[in-house]
Amino acid sequence: MKRFILSAVLIALSLVAFSQDINMQNGTFNQCTDVFYDSGGQNGNYSSDENLSLTICPINVGDQIQLDFTEFSTQLNQDVMTIYDGPDNTAPSLGSFSGVAGPGTVQANNPSGCLTIEFVSNGSGTTTGWAANIACATPCQTITANFDSSVPAADASNTINADVNEQITFNGSGTFSVDGTGATYEWDFGNGDTAFGQSVDYIYTIAGIYTVNLTITDTNPQGCSSTNTINVTVIVGASTPGNPFVDAGDDVTVDCAGGCVDLSAEFLDIGETNTYTVTQIPFVPPFEFNGLTNSLNPNIDDAWSSVENLPFDFCFFTNIETQFQVGSNGVIRFDVNAGDTGNGWAFSENLPNNTNDTLGEANVFTPCHDIDPSVGTTEEIAWEIIGTAPNRVLAVSFFNVPYFSCNNLVATHMAVFYETTNVIDIYIKDKPTCNTWNSGNAVVGIQNDAGTTAFVPPGRNTSDSPWTTTDEAWRFTPAGPSIVDFAWLDAADNVLSTDPNFQVCPTDPSTTYTARVVYTNCNGDTVEVTDDVTITTTSAFSVDIGPDMDLCEGDADIVLDADIGSATATYQWYLDAIPLGGETNPTLTVSSPNSGTYLVEVTDVGCLETDEAVITFHPNPVVNVVTDYQLCDDAVIDGFTEFDLSTKDAEAIGVQTDVNVTYHTSQTDADAGANAVGPLFTNTVNPQTIYIRIENSNNTNCYVTSTFDLIVGSGITPVQPDDMVQCDDPSGDNTETFDLSTQTAIILGGSTGFTVTYHETQTDADSGINPLPTLYDNTSNPQTIYVRIENDMNANCFETISFQLILNPAPDAILPTPLEECDDTTADGFTSFNLSEKTNEIINGQADVVISYHETALDAQNNINPLADGYINIVPFNQVIFVRIENTVTGCINFTILTLQVNPNPVATVPTPLEACDDDSDGFVEFDLSLRDLEVIGA
Repeated sequence: MKRFILSAVLIALSLVAFSQDINMQNGTFNQCTDVFYDSGGQNGNYSSDENLSLTICPINVGDQIQLDFTEFSTQLNQDVMTIYDGPDNTAPSLGSFSGVAGPGTVQANNPSGCLTIEFVSNGSGTTTGWAANIACATPCQTITANFDSSVPAADASNTINADVNEQITFNGSGTFSVDGTGATYEWDFGNGDTAFGQSVDYIYTIAGIYTVNLTITDTNPQGCSSTNTINVTVIVGASTPGNPFVDAGDDVTVDCAGGCVDLSAEFLDIGETNTYTVTQIPFVPPFEFNGLTNSLNPNIDDAWSSVENLPFDFCFFTNIETQFQVGSNGVIRFDVNAGDTGNGWAFSENLPNNTNDTLGEANVFTPCHDIDPSVGTTEEIAWEIIGTAPNRVLAVSFFNVPYFSCNNLVATHMAVFYETTNVIDIYIKDKPTCNTWNSGNAVVGIQNDAGTTAFVPPGRNTSDSPWTTTDEAWRFTPAGPSIVDFAWLDAADNVLSTDPNFQVCPTDPSTTYTARVVYTNCNGDTVEVTDDVTITTTSAFSVDIGPDMDLCEGDADIVLDADIGSATATYQWYLDAIPLGGETNPTLTVSSPNSGTYLVEVTDVGCLETDEAVITFHPNPVVNVVTDYQLCDDAVIDGFTEFDLSTKDAEAIGVQTDVNVTYHTSQTDADAGANAVGPLFTNTVNPQTIYIRIENSNNTNCYVTSTFDLIVGSGITPVQPDDMVQCDDPSGDNTETFDLSTQTAIILGGSTGFTVTYHETQTDADSGINPLPTLYDNTSNPQTIYVRIENDMNANCFETISFQLILNPAPDAILPTPLEECDDTTADGFTSFNLSEKTNEIINGQADVVISYHETALDAQNNINPLADGYINIVPFNQVIFVRIENTVTGCINFTILTLQVNPNPVATVPTPLEACDDDSDGFVEFDLSLRDLEVIGA
């Protein structure tokens, strides 16, 4: 019978208020608890001929379904369950299962978080099926462990160097794709010890090389952890490098009131190579034993390599060595022989030795013992030149080389040869003993070419065999007359002492001393190495006059305050290292434009402290007058085009340097130095004002602004001409000829490079078609003429204006009646005329008209020699004179004529007396005078 088993799987459960067990069937369920059974349920078997597909999905988005199969039994290879990683059977298959080999624990790994289960049974036979606990798991987030820092600090390769028993602080952090709240940080120090925390302290008590790792685990019940390594290496207790070096010691702080400091320098003190000292050093190899670049593994036993060249001179027993060979039995020689290919293996003698070739042909024994590279599969014999001059090394390594006869035993050791110092280090990782062959003989050391002098560590000569060791290291240091010159130097490189232990009593706030070591190699080359130590004096008070300041000329005064609150303190201020006379107060006022380095010396209780601040009053730029920027319209005549604002830079800046120019569309932006536009900018209105900001590039707070306009136009501002006004001729037909060309010079106003044409319509002017002749007869009165002023370089670049042709009418000129006068007493046909008597008749009521009279038509035309009243005709009896009629407003004139007529006086005949009788005798009688008319007039 199936049983429900609650599996202790680390999952994040999503609780469901209403859930139940699920039997195999067709369908989809969202569920995070209870049990998934075959179609027979908890107590029954599944059925034959089933072909069912069921999908189980999590309730919460982002979760993943997990099935833990606690029971599984189907007919092997007949009744088969297939599980798909997704919401249907098109998802990747996680496997097919039958028999009693169930799926175990299966978890979705897809965006839906669903698992799809298909089950197919044949037509005969069934078994008890399966039971699987249902759970919803929260998927793991991505966690990256980070090594942030350490004390002592790691180098660029994440390597930390520390002494044995020196405390090391490790600082780490994590990068989380979701959330790192509550995460734990576990440090593995590479020796079996661990510690928890983002920052931990640890002390290594044994020298060695250790790989440190950090694992970060979040609070997900699945135990989600970082999987990356932080690649931190700790080298503990490493011997002093065999390269030239000097260590001047740590910086020191002393009381400024007095006191001296003992300086002590450490350096590699070596001598000539006629003799050596042998010392045991910590087993901390500077390089890996395997992976050197030049493989010499011959895959044969007892062989010398080919001759290899050294890129540097190596001094060995007073010889300058430039070549080497490597023997497969753990030896190296400088006395090379390219024709000698056999490296001896048998020996029982001690070093030095020149009688047994196994020993006599070799110079360096790392150790020498009978090893066999021909039988190994992982062994490696190799060399490499590492580093840069003058600190190169030759490293020769024997890695995992099996012993002859005892092939199950392997040896690993390395020799390191240092350029300049000629130091030799030998590192032995593993040196077992093969007691069944050659008596387990082995020897470590160095020997001269003659085989007469050797240096061997205690207990490591042949007679000490058999001996076994692991993690052992030896240094062979040249110990003849010293090749090292040591000196302490001051800041001016003056030699203060040649004793590495030297006492100094500095008085300055900070004094630096340099330890210098000069190595002279056997080939005459010299190498100098230095290291500095700084002695800082402290006091009971400090001085702080504030930070450096970048200001603008004209800014408010700056008050520098050095007051330390002591009644016994004295002060002296300096500007650019020159004392400021009389400035001995705790404060100093600095005014524009007095830029410079201000320093104060404060002396109190025997201590001198200083502080300085650089105060710079940067000049405010000036902005020159920037003319408006006018361009022609582009191909689309819309008043918008692209301007290159940078073309205005030089105009705005002039001869100024160290300034920045920016352009803006508002004064606010210009003042803030924000939202700069350009250099290529298309106007948004026409015209458009551009705000220019010029700022000091050394202090952008020092600035000025100005404006100019962007104008899209022809490149010319035409001059508006007056209308062309003429008088109509006396015909009054309202048509006259106008010379349009007389307007051209006025319109151009002195500009060149433009063509002016005249048109009857604005459309023609805009299109540049149907130009008018320069001598043009108007067609209406008044008439508008449209002018196109076109840029000769760009037909799209033009302006238009207009003016009118106006014809003023001539005044009316009527023919007046003759002006008649009677001849005078001379009766010669000449008399005086008052011409103005005809003025009103000629004007005939017209306003603004004046009349003048002339003897000739030419005089009337030219308005000269006008005739006045009292004029006496010059032609007897009948004379025509010419009348000029001029409108005083328009200046238009007309003409007519006036006839001057002289009439003769009549002749009177003396008639005969007219007689009549007095009818009443009273003396009065009525006469008919007409009786004498004809007699009087002579008719």
